Amino acid sequence: MTEISDNTCDLSWYEVSVAIHIAGLRNTESLRSGLKDNHGYTGRDLHDNLYGVLGEMAFAKISGRYYPMTVNTFKGADIGQKWQIRTVGSNKNRNLIIRFADPDSHYYALIDVSKRGDKYKAVFKGWIRGKEAKLAK
Repeated sequence: MTEISDNTCDLSWYEVSVAIHIAGLRNTESLRSGLKDNHGYTGRDLHDNLYGVLGEMAFAKISGRYYPMTVNTFKGADIGQKWQIRTVGSNKNRNLIIRFADPDSHYYALIDVSKRGDKYKAVFKGWIRGKEAKLAK
């Protein structure tokens, strides 16, 4: 993993505009495909999708990686070959959630996104490899 020296970033209005578009595509593709929410999710679809995209975008920006702006990739990596980005901030949850079906070899990063005035601020909280996250404690 590349060392991350600055763990925060602001997302500009044009980055948020792109994120809104990607979140909309993800949401409507799920509707079109008749996909159901998993794991008891009862959140706010489009709102939570937006925060997820903002988190992915922020991680790419903070870590200096390319953000591919994907739709319909599901369990594939969000960034690069092995980075899964988990975003908090759109609801009360602040935990990094890793499920047993998630790939062991992937890295899971936690990004906290918050709206402050007219900007979105993102904070990289840390990361863990899937296999280590699943160890019984």
